[in-house]
Amino acid sequence: MSSLPTITPTPPLSVPVTNSVSLTIADINSYRENGYHVIPNLLSPSQLEQWRKIIFTAVNDRAERKYKFATVNEEDHTNIDFDYYDNVFTQRINLWQTHNSVKEILLESGRVIGKIAAELEGIDCVRIWHDQALIKESFANPTAWHLDIPYWSFTSLHAISVWIALDDATLENGCMYFMPGSHKVTKRRYYAENNTFTEIKIGKNLSDIFNAYPELKTWQTVAVPMKAGSASFHSGLLVHGAGANMTPGRRAAMTIQMMPDNMTFNGKQNILTKKQMNKLKIGVSVFNDDNLNPTLYKKN
Repeated sequence: MSSLPTITPTPPLSVPVTNSVSLTIADINSYRENGYHVIPNLLSPSQLEQWRKIIFTAVNDRAERKYKFATVNEEDHTNIDFDYYDNVFTQRINLWQTHNSVKEILLESGRVIGKIAAELEGIDCVRIWHDQALIKESFANPTAWHLDIPYWSFTSLHAISVWIALDDATLENGCMYFMPGSHKVTKRRYYAENNTFTEIKIGKNLSDIFNAYPELKTWQTVAVPMKAGSASFHSGLLVHGAGANMTPGRRAAMTIQMMPDNMTFNGKQNILTKKQMNKLKIGVSVFNDDNLNPTLYKKN
C-alpha cells in the first residue's frame, strides 16, 4: 500500500501573483464572437518564476498519481486509448487539494483571473471546478479536438478555462489550437438536442469530434503560440486541441477550469470519487461548497 508523499515546502507567496489586467468592450465582444481571448504577459518574469516553482514542486510531489489519492485507483472517465493518451501529456489534477501553496496562488490570482473569466462570460461568481497541470513531455502526442463541458459533472453554457503557459508554447512543441466561433455551433446543437451535449472521448483519432459535429469539418482553425507567462481563456463550448511536441524539451502549462455559482450535479463522474458520487443527487446537489469548489471571484 503506497503512502502519501512528503510535501515539499515552498517559500511564502509573493503578491501580486499576476499583472493587473483590464478588459475592454472590444475584448469581451471578441471573446463572445470567437470563444477565446489571449492575454500576453499575464505574468511578469518574477511572477512566472513563482508559478513555475509552486506548480512544478506540486507535480513532482504528486509523482505518478493523476489525482491526489494514494491508495485508490481512480478511473479516468474522460479519455480512451490510454496507451496513446498517456503520451499526450503528464496530467496532474486538483493540485490545490494536496498543496496549500497551489491553493494560495490560485485563490490570490482570482482577483485578476477570476474577474476576467466573469467579465468574459457575463457572470457574477466564478468557482474552481478543477485545476490541471498539463505538461507535454518531449515528443508527446497531439491532443485531439474536443470541447470541455460534455465531460464535466455540471452543465453550463458559461463554463470557462484559463491556460497559462509556464514555458513558451510554440508550433513545434504543441501549442493550443482553437476553432473560432465553434462554441456557437455546439451551443445550437445543445438546444436542438434537448439541452444535452454529445460526449466524444479524447483518443488517438483527432477527427472523432466531427462524428458529433460534421458541420465543423470545414471550419477554420487557429494556432495560438504563446510566450511563457501569457494566457488564453476559452469557453467550455469551444472546440480546441493541441499539437504534438516535436522537440526534445517539455512544454508545461497550468490550467484552471471554472464554473458559475449554483451548478447542479448532472450525473457524470469526471473528477469525482466514487464516495462523492454516492452522496450526490442528479439535479439536486449543488457544487457550492468552498471546501470542494473554492470561490475564485465574486462580484461585489
